[in-house]
Amino acid sequence: MSRLFLWLQRGLALAVAAATGVAFEVADVPLAWILGPLIATALFSVSGRPVLATTRMRRLGQLVIGAALGLNITGALLAQIVLWVPVMVVIALTAACVTGFFSVFYAHFGRLDRNTAFFAMMPGGLSEMANIGAAAGARSEPIAVAQTVRLGLVVLVLPPTIIALDIHGTFATIVTAPSVPLPFLLPLFLAALLGVMAMRWLGAANPWMLGALVAAAALSSFDMIGGHLPHGLFIGGQYLLGVAVGARFRRDIVLRMPRLFLLGVVFTLLVTAALFGVAAILSAATGLDLATAALASSAGGIAEMSVTAQVLHLNSALILGFHVTRAIMVNAFAKTILDLQVRLRFLPAVERLEVAVFGPRRED
Repeated sequence: MSRLFLWLQRGLALAVAAATGVAFEVADVPLAWILGPLIATALFSVSGRPVLATTRMRRLGQLVIGAALGLNITGALLAQIVLWVPVMVVIALTAACVTGFFSVFYAHFGRLDRNTAFFAMMPGGLSEMANIGAAAGARSEPIAVAQTVRLGLVVLVLPPTIIALDIHGTFATIVTAPSVPLPFLLPLFLAALLGVMAMRWLGAANPWMLGALVAAAALSSFDMIGGHLPHGLFIGGQYLLGVAVGARFRRDIVLRMPRLFLLGVVFTLLVTAALFGVAAILSAATGLDLATAALASSAGGIAEMSVTAQVLHLNSALILGFHVTRAIMVNAFAKTILDLQVRLRFLPAVERLEVAVFGPRRED
């Protein structure tokens, strides 16, 4: 394949992704500019056709989305988020227990060892779970397959479910404010880049989104820059994010591990349903609206769920707080969480249930 033909095919994939985004928006599909490019790019990638989804493109999308979300955050909203931190910790631990429970049955049907299945199901970063799992003796490839399915499937399933159930939030977003004036966009993104540098220096997960978000939030909280990001820029960020997630569905992975791929779909749906139940309890216990609770408790990625909140006019800052808390806890302490679930006899108890219901486990 010549280099020119390769780039033409990549360009075609990007064009089809954009056209799908337009079609979804015309059809009034929720999250049109994430779901459209995601589905189109995934289909190209699974069919074995070249797609263009570089690290720079993904980071640019995260930078734009982070800045857009940060502009929603005010000092009063930050104070509100701090009050929710204990609840965020409880929900993060609950999510770890839910995914730990299902990991036992994922191990059974996927013929995997305990550690591999556990890190495959954990709602953490894709690369982080693969790396931490490998250090704990788990197999990296099955972990990457399950994490890829989780990140893509949750954003495909949860937002349309919230729309279909006619669940609404009660948060008034800043989208009613005017766009950030063009002369202020340059200092906004320069500040966002400084935020990225700071987050990378601190070793934070997802520094391109979180750094931009913190910088934009600081400017917004101190009334230095107000308004919302121009709609075209926000669409561009969603488009790049959708392409990046869709490109993870590579043909070689699907063909090499079709069983684990399909099981990943099934168990991601089971985890999503279980965490929706957790969200219902959270909503009833705290008075938080169900739509916000569902996104806050979900196993989706930080950027995807935050953008979903923004598009559905929910409290994106609060939802972001839940996901950042979980990401910090899971990415930093995943091995400790596994050890605790074993030491407290939680996983062994579920494994006894597994054997009682389905018989002894076989491993490949």
